[in-house]
Amino acid sequence: MKFIVCLSVFCFSYVCFGQKLNNYNFDKTNLKIVLKKIENDFNVGFSFASEIIEEKKITLIDEKPNLENLLSILESQTNLSFEQISKNQIIISSKQWKEKYCGYIYFSETNEPISNTTIIISSGDQISTDNNGYFSLITSEKKNITISLNGYNPKKIFNSENCPKIYFTQSDQVLDEVIISGYITSGIDRKKDGSIDVNTSSLGILPGLVSPDILQSIQLIPGINSLDESASGIQIRGGTPDQNLILFNDIKLFNTGHFYGMFSTLNPYATKSAKIFKSGTSASYGDRVSGIIDITSGENIPNESNYGLGIDGLTIDGYVKTPITKKLAVFAFARRTYSDIYETETLNNYEDKIFRNFGEVKDINGNILNIENDEQFTPQTSKSSFGFHDITTKVIFEANSKNKIIASTLTTRNELDFSFIDDGEFKVDDLRTINNGASLKWHHEDENLNLRDIVFYYSYYESDYRTKEFISNNLDETNIRNNYIQDYGLNIKFAKNLSKNHYIAYGYQISNSAVEVKIVKDELDEPEDNIFEFSKEKNLKNAFFTEYNYKTSNSSLIGFGLRAVHYSNLQNIYLEPRFNLDYKLNNSFRLKVGYGKNHQPITQITDLNQAELRIENNTWRLSNKNNNPLLTSDQMSFGILYNNKSLTIDTDIYYKNLTGLTTFTNGFNTPSLALEQGNSIIKGLDVLVKKQIKNYRIWLGYTFNNIKLNFPNVQKGSFSSNNDITHSFKLSNSLDINKFQFSLGWQFRTGEPFTPIKNFNSETALVDFGAVNSSRLKNFHRLDASAIYNFKLHKFKDKKGQLGLSFLNIYDRKIPLSYSYRSEDEGAGLELKQVVQRFSLGFTTNLSFRLFL
Repeated sequence: MKFIVCLSVFCFSYVCFGQKLNNYNFDKTNLKIVLKKIENDFNVGFSFASEIIEEKKITLIDEKPNLENLLSILESQTNLSFEQISKNQIIISSKQWKEKYCGYIYFSETNEPISNTTIIISSGDQISTDNNGYFSLITSEKKNITISLNGYNPKKIFNSENCPKIYFTQSDQVLDEVIISGYITSGIDRKKDGSIDVNTSSLGILPGLVSPDILQSIQLIPGINSLDESASGIQIRGGTPDQNLILFNDIKLFNTGHFYGMFSTLNPYATKSAKIFKSGTSASYGDRVSGIIDITSGENIPNESNYGLGIDGLTIDGYVKTPITKKLAVFAFARRTYSDIYETETLNNYEDKIFRNFGEVKDINGNILNIENDEQFTPQTSKSSFGFHDITTKVIFEANSKNKIIASTLTTRNELDFSFIDDGEFKVDDLRTINNGASLKWHHEDENLNLRDIVFYYSYYESDYRTKEFISNNLDETNIRNNYIQDYGLNIKFAKNLSKNHYIAYGYQISNSAVEVKIVKDELDEPEDNIFEFSKEKNLKNAFFTEYNYKTSNSSLIGFGLRAVHYSNLQNIYLEPRFNLDYKLNNSFRLKVGYGKNHQPITQITDLNQAELRIENNTWRLSNKNNNPLLTSDQMSFGILYNNKSLTIDTDIYYKNLTGLTTFTNGFNTPSLALEQGNSIIKGLDVLVKKQIKNYRIWLGYTFNNIKLNFPNVQKGSFSSNNDITHSFKLSNSLDINKFQFSLGWQFRTGEPFTPIKNFNSETALVDFGAVNSSRLKNFHRLDASAIYNFKLHKFKDKKGQLGLSFLNIYDRKIPLSYSYRSEDEGAGLELKQVVQRFSLGFTTNLSFRLFL
């Protein structure tokens, strides 16, 4: 009887269940109703955004439903993707059509492949060609896509399995022509006008870096160095950091470093690309006598929104780039340190480098000297409250295909409260540094690539530095150094292609700079040593420029430029001729020649003798006819470039004559207290050798420098500048393996010159110095490595993440990088107050994690 009952129940259940499954009869029924029935019948769940199924209707008759068949029918009728990620979970998303595109990229004029270059897809994606110019990609773009290469006319291609040869012609905009793609690594290209372009979105991994920081990345280019391992202390071909013009979205930067120069003030993910000139500068740039670094966060409206979030051993950052409409887009980037919440070992290593300023001091005979220093400083005897942040925004409005309006803002801020106890004295440092700015740009470009740019910019810089010393809880000494700059201007540029081979540009620039300096020293016990200095100066600049470029039939380039500028505070007109030649000798060799004359109306001077300014002691000053002359440089260069398939050899010799230097000029370190004027002669050689073998790159950079100063009233004959690094050598490797990237690099450079101590009286502290910069510090070298792992997010296949790890100074070699002296003239002689030494960074690791959404 029990068997009959059980059998009856089973059969009844089977009949009911079978009737339930067979009841799939829908006519233009809302998809949501169909999904609920499938969930009940097959014990599954659907995940989806409600808006993608709202208007979907289903017509379905199936007497023997099967889950796989049902999903296939729903996909065909809705054009949605139904992905079963587990036994009971199904994700519904918009269906992405996938098309395959492939081919070989060739240059039409030479019939040679364009190898190791970055291709930009119309969808916004990027991919690189291999040694043979081959590329392949799978994208959701239908029928055909447009692909672009820097310096070439865009090309439409069709999806194909045959991978045809695709021939590109060079753009009529001759200044954009790329000579070498992947000059050092992917994302770094050399152009015909002599500039080097860096594109952070395609930048390959570099040793010691886990983010595409432009100011740190470009230091691997021969001729570009940082003698203090910082991002802001960039020296280009023997010039000092203040001699470089650095622009961000057309905003002038007077402070480029966070954490006292160790990191760039620019969020790496807010920098899309940069144009770097080492010589042969365009006539549209002026007011600096060394290099140009022109950075932008991008000026194109993206096809879709993308977001990023990241954290490393020092900072947390995020960004959003989103189109509001097809004609309007908004970018926003933000970054800040979290040291106020948690201090990492990475931060502690940098703090030790920045605040430790003492070490063993010897005289010229090797005797150890007993000189006052901050040797009591240790992490245990000090307290610090440090923070920085930067915020960047941009609005892009594309009125039509010819006109674009771009508004940008930049906010950077550093703050420090630092104190420590030194032999019963309590010392306090407070420093605030700000560099804010804004720009508004109208860009017009017609169908013939004729350009018209009108840019208004404003830049504000503030440095407020205060030190206090307490003895027995009583204030004994106060030092103040304030520096303010307001700079605003208008730049107008016209560019016209007279024909395929002839290009002309011309324009006008006007700007007004106001610089304020206040220096105070207040000693209670020795008021006769007190200092009060205040100055406020202005400079109105008017400049006209023009340049002409001719592209020959064999793809060579000859460029001429002239800049005429008037500075109101100097009441004079200065002419600046420019010349650039890039001549193609054959398919492998090119000849390069460059010349430029430049003037600089604002410089940094060093206040070495304002006692107890331990962290930084540079102030910006306007040139005048009295004690701060106008800097003038004449620079010429000559080089040969060899590029054949995967091997590149680039050599340059250069000569630079600098006049208008003083003993207080930034970069000049002398124990003398007198203000003297002089000049500098710089001779140098840059060599780059790069080889690529499939996914492996190796590059070697070498720079020879001979920087001599001539100051007749300081010392007879010429002597080495303190930034005279005779030999600089860099060897780097990178390897891509599937989702991993690895990089290893070793660098070596000659020690920095310094002035030795000849005699020192420990009782009176009176000192005699030897010949200026006649000794050198130990040679510097270190080994760096980095690794990056890229991965896709499981639930969001079109999104990705990144994990990075870097190692700096792997064998932990710490040496002094520089010496400077603080001294005072006491009548009986020169009294040495302190010897300040700056040391190299010890072994430091950094870990980063990023999401690209």
